[in-house]
Amino acid sequence: MKKDFGGFKGVLIIGLGLIGGSIAVSLKSSGYGGKIYGFDLSPERVKKAVELQAVDEGFTNLDDIPWENVDLVIIATPVKNFVKVAEEIKSYLKEGTVVTDVGSVKGDLVEKLQKILSPVKFVGAHPIAGTEKEGIENAVVGLFKGKKLILTVNEEDQSIKRIEKFWTDLGSKVEVMDPHTHDFVFASVSHLPHAVAFALVDALIELSKETGIDLFLYPGAGFKDFTRIAASSPVVWKDIFLENKENVLHTIDSFIKSMEKLKEFIEKEDEENLLKLLSESREKRLSLDK
Repeated sequence: MKKDFGGFKGVLIIGLGLIGGSIAVSLKSSGYGGKIYGFDLSPERVKKAVELQAVDEGFTNLDDIPWENVDLVIIATPVKNFVKVAEEIKSYLKEGTVVTDVGSVKGDLVEKLQKILSPVKFVGAHPIAGTEKEGIENAVVGLFKGKKLILTVNEEDQSIKRIEKFWTDLGSKVEVMDPHTHDFVFASVSHLPHAVAFALVDALIELSKETGIDLFLYPGAGFKDFTRIAASSPVVWKDIFLENKENVLHTIDSFIKSMEKLKEFIEKEDEENLLKLLSESREKRLSLDK
């Protein structure tokens, strides 16, 4: 099927960080023929986006954007700012424009944004892709190719089909999921791992203080691999943890129970149950690579 990116002729990306920047450069490399506009409160990021030719035009003032040419808006700011962004752009949006996002928290936020932006259509989207780096200078061409893209909608219509085509033309594998189910799933497989990585680094900071030994002088490959995501943006992850608070707390509680179980087996030298836990975990992890 021919690439038409949902038929959108003018894309405005609000937030020129890693994901917003990667959308821009991926559109350029994939043959998108429309205009790409970028908006960010940081003049430096806007300047960099233009220098990299990721966007055709960049702006720091909403009034300066040629809204008459924009029919797709992608909100790529930290999730805590989504409501404020929606409220600020609503009056500029022309009839038929579609607004979407790339946030990793949905749930009630999707319904809130739909109400704020109505009658303009809002379609929640979450690309399962990224790196621990920040900024448009670290944008990755083809970042979304072969990766899952979750659309969080309750019913399908033409706008949703257009957003689906937009992402499939960028190479993503699109799935549809209920917004609340989405938040539990990704609290478990994404938000919890980030929380554990941050906490593990914090534990070594405290152990270094306790012993007077700088443990960060002796990291093995396993530690570096495991904690790579702890190098992610603190601002982004602060917002994610707080916006998806209930699900994140639930998954942390579950992890603590698993740690307590592991601790008990080690403490009691319960070789049978310790081996069982390690073996079951190993087999489940190996199944991901099949």
